[in-house]
Amino acid sequence: MRPLFTSLLLLVLGCELEGVGLSSWDFFDRSQRIRTAEDVEEVRAELIDFVFGEPLPSRMTDAVRLGTDDAFPGHWIQELQIDTEGLTSIAYLIHPESWNGALALYHQGHGGDFRELGQGTILTLLEAEYQVLAFSMPMIGMNTHPFETDEHYELSAREHPLRYFAEPVIVALNWAEGSYEYSRRIMVGLSGGGWTTVLVAGIDARIDASYPVSGSWPHYLRDAVGSFGDYEERITPNYLELYLMATYPGREQVQLFNEFDECCFGGLYSYDYLAYISFRSNAWSGRFSMLLDHEQVAHEISDYALGEILDIERIDR
Repeated sequence: MRPLFTSLLLLVLGCELEGVGLSSWDFFDRSQRIRTAEDVEEVRAELIDFVFGEPLPSRMTDAVRLGTDDAFPGHWIQELQIDTEGLTSIAYLIHPESWNGALALYHQGHGGDFRELGQGTILTLLEAEYQVLAFSMPMIGMNTHPFETDEHYELSAREHPLRYFAEPVIVALNWAEGSYEYSRRIMVGLSGGGWTTVLVAGIDARIDASYPVSGSWPHYLRDAVGSFGDYEERITPNYLELYLMATYPGREQVQLFNEFDECCFGGLYSYDYLAYISFRSNAWSGRFSMLLDHEQVAHEISDYALGEILDIERIDR
């Protein structure tokens, strides 16, 4: 059996982790503003305004087409088109052969199209009887863009650059919610898709449980480790607050990391903020925990990690 560390480990250990000393409670309290449920709502409203310049989008998709895709044989697909100020995003709502009543949002990272890099994860979720709402990052895969490159710093000239990452997910979810009734909504994302999962779960309380994989670290930790991050990661205001927002009201976030990740977010550094966020989220019956895969080297969602996510969901459902 592969060993996975969870919240319990950090509560037991009082040592240093790979050269990064455990940050003090006072440091975390100075670094983020949330103490109560009322604080969550206030900070969430501020972040929504930062991302969109207006309330959370309530609009529906711009077009819907019915079809199939060889990447997901035997499954019928509703292709959703979301237009955001010159950028078009394409999402797939993929239907399982037998449906358990739940929705899994899957978001692929910077590496490419969800139909290719996310295929295995999506097929596993479909086999587990989830409807799957799948996305690629802006300007990647089937998504279009008006720029010469697909680098996300191109969005820096826009007034609300994070809008282009969050709006396609929220608008597609609006349409799905208007078309189907869900017993539960989870979100899983890898790398940049994990970052998107953190962002969306923080601002949209419809996500019951979120599972970002190798997706984010707080700014202080990235700076300490010497990992600069992508444009959108650097302009995200406060990750500690996002993690707490993802657990309110009574919701769950489980962050997954690969200890020997050949790309990023490797090591045991993530445990530095685990106990603090877990403790604070308990104030409103939220849950925050971590899983580390100690054998996974590739920057991907391992079969083992995905199995752990599905096991957690079986218990929570």
